[in-house]
Amino acid sequence: MIPEVATLSYNKSIPFPETPAGFKVSFFGDPPLSNEQADDQKTSAYERGKAEATDFYQAEIKRLRDEYAQRQEQLLSSLDQKTTDVVGKLDQRLPDLIVGLAERVLGQIELDAQAIEGIVRNMVSEFAGQDEEKLEVYLCPQDLSLLKAMANPQKEPDEGGEGDDEGFASAIAGIFDGLDGDDALLAGYPNVKFFEDESLSSGDCQIKSRFGLLDGRIATKLRKIGEEISGDD
Repeated sequence: MIPEVATLSYNKSIPFPETPAGFKVSFFGDPPLSNEQADDQKTSAYERGKAEATDFYQAEIKRLRDEYAQRQEQLLSSLDQKTTDVVGKLDQRLPDLIVGLAERVLGQIELDAQAIEGIVRNMVSEFAGQDEEKLEVYLCPQDLSLLKAMANPQKEPDEGGEGDDEGFASAIAGIFDGLDGDDALLAGYPNVKFFEDESLSSGDCQIKSRFGLLDGRIATKLRKIGEEISGDD
C-alpha cells in the first residue's frame, strides 16, 4: 500500500517499503494529438504570433510617427518664431536704414542750377492759384548763387579807368545786396523773393508765406519718409 504522504505531490519522491510490482506507466502528460490537430494548433499559433507582431509594429510605427510629428511641429514653431523676430527687427530698423542710405546718397550728389530751380518751382507750385501771394524763398548761399547765375548772365568786368570812389561805392552796395531779397530769379513768379540762409544745406528750401512756413529741407523730407515706412503718425 502506498503511504498517504506519497500521494500529495508529483514533485516529491515516493518511497516504497517494497519494490512495486504488477503495474506500469504507459503515458504521462496531455493526450496525444492527431496530425490534423497538430497542424491546426501550429497554424493557429503562427497566426496568433503574426497578429501579435503586426499589432506591436503598427503601434511602434504610430508611436514613431507621433514623436516625429511632435518634433516637426516644435521645429516649425521655432522657425516661425525666429522668422517673426527677424521680420520685427527689420521692420524696426528698415526706416533708419533707408533714411541713412538716402542721406548718404544725396550727400554725394552735386546739384546744378536747373535742379535748384526745379526744387523751388515744385514747392512754389503748391501755392497755385494764389498769384498775388507774396512768398519768401530761403536757400543756402551756394544754391542761391547758382540760381542768380542762371537768371542773370555774368556781366562783363568793368574796364579800368573808373575812379576809386565809384569802385568803393560798388563794394559798399555789394555788402547790402540781397538784404531785402532778390526777385526776378524765377520766371513766372514776380511776387517771389529769394533770401540766403546759411543754416540750410544744398537742396534745402523753405518758403514763408502769410500762412506760415513750408519746410522743404531734405532732412524733413527724409524724416517724413521714415515715419510713413514705420507707420508712425
